[in-house]
Amino acid sequence: MPDTGPQLSGFHALSQSTLTFEQPLHERVRLLLRLEALVERFRGTSLAARDFDHHHALTVLVDIYALAGRVDVKRELMGEIERQIANLNRLAAQPGVDQERLTLTMQGQRRLLARLEDQVGSVDHRIKGNEFFTSVRQRTALPGGACDFDLPIYHYWLSQPAAAREELLLEWFQPLETVAEATTQVLAFMRAAGTPRRMTAHDGYYEQGLDTNYAWQMLRISIDSDQQCYPEISAGRQRFTVRFLDPGDFHERPRIVSRDVPFQLSCCAI
Repeated sequence: MPDTGPQLSGFHALSQSTLTFEQPLHERVRLLLRLEALVERFRGTSLAARDFDHHHALTVLVDIYALAGRVDVKRELMGEIERQIANLNRLAAQPGVDQERLTLTMQGQRRLLARLEDQVGSVDHRIKGNEFFTSVRQRTALPGGACDFDLPIYHYWLSQPAAAREELLLEWFQPLETVAEATTQVLAFMRAAGTPRRMTAHDGYYEQGLDTNYAWQMLRISIDSDQQCYPEISAGRQRFTVRFLDPGDFHERPRIVSRDVPFQLSCCAI
């Protein structure tokens, strides 16, 4: 049976041995998930001390700006927040909704929207025309293009003290801070709107319909890591299917699981 609809629920604790896989159901969510993953990689490497970590942080930053350059990320985020606020307004009329929590949630969304609206200039204004950043971006687009002989200035930068490298990385990331925070909050809001339910994929296969009265954002599937399989999700506007595969030893083609697989499913919409 499909979910009854969006709910204002909190995060549900999962065991540390649980793996969660997410499937975006439209392009905006796909964009935000990619941006979230890149930001997490940047934060994890920019604060490290090794030159290798800062090399990785800079190449990730190049990817973030490339993603931001293909679409207006700020406008996409504002559109999503406005849509969430509108849906929350409609949710207020439903019985059983915690009105105090709903009000606080809407106020937080409006503050976030105002911060994005107040951000002056494009998100890439810090790196526009920066010859060093541009040269790194151009060379890292080629396999092995950031070698010392290709970019001697880059080799010199990597030899600088870790604190100096970190300062420059954070300076270039600063225009993205509000966008990164908004991405985190918007996705957290989406995830919290789905209530995990225990399901079983019989012979490794599960299928479910989606109520088209709701704007579904993403599917979240969590399995215990000792199941030694992973889900392959195919989703359309009205229905989705999940097939669990055994990766084996990663040398041969994964095999379709032929046993029942218990998992937790969240269908997220708001």
